[in-house]
Amino acid sequence: MRVKIITIISTVMFLISSQLSAQDFGISAKVGTLGLTFEGITSLNTDLNVRGGVSFFNYSYEGDKNTTDDYSFSADLKLSSISVLADWYLFGGTFFRLTGGALINLNKVSAKAAPTKTYFVGGDEYTPDKLGKLNIDISFQKFSPYIGIGFGNPLDGPSGLAFTVDIGSAYQGAPKTDLSANGLLEPSAAPDQEKQLESNLNWFKWWPVVTLGFTYEF
Repeated sequence: MRVKIITIISTVMFLISSQLSAQDFGISAKVGTLGLTFEGITSLNTDLNVRGGVSFFNYSYEGDKNTTDDYSFSADLKLSSISVLADWYLFGGTFFRLTGGALINLNKVSAKAAPTKTYFVGGDEYTPDKLGKLNIDISFQKFSPYIGIGFGNPLDGPSGLAFTVDIGSAYQGAPKTDLSANGLLEPSAAPDQEKQLESNLNWFKWWPVVTLGFTYEF
């Protein structure tokens, strides 16, 4: 897998660098479901552009510590990916395009749950420390093929800013889960529980991609 990833990155960097002296070259800044995206884009011919980019975004959620719920909950979403894409403008057009390629998908989700109350069962005291904590880590298939459509050719016309839209999806496979726990919650992280959670998430095999942004053509 590492060899495949290195080969893809090397190929796209070669394609982009070999075109730097060409007239049509641009850089993009976008925002969407992959996070913040920065790309380099070049034109191979009038109907075909290639681009490579990086995307990232972090979001953390911390549950209300003053809640009356039995459990506290926190989660971290970390979006990180590298994209290698080709845009084909149909029938010699300059607006509508088909896009294909792949992402190196490093997205992951981490969550933690912990009891907040002390329980008494049969005269025995079970404090939050005794009950323990449960950790959940969710990751995805690293090599994720991408297919989509787009609107706008930022390298068509004079130099300057151009607005672009991408709509598509990356196939990431079924999410993989890793459970860990301590204290009396440790049985909750058993392998059969991991499989059950993965089964519940099996529907989420495609990562939806919608991005809006601007490209500056040099």
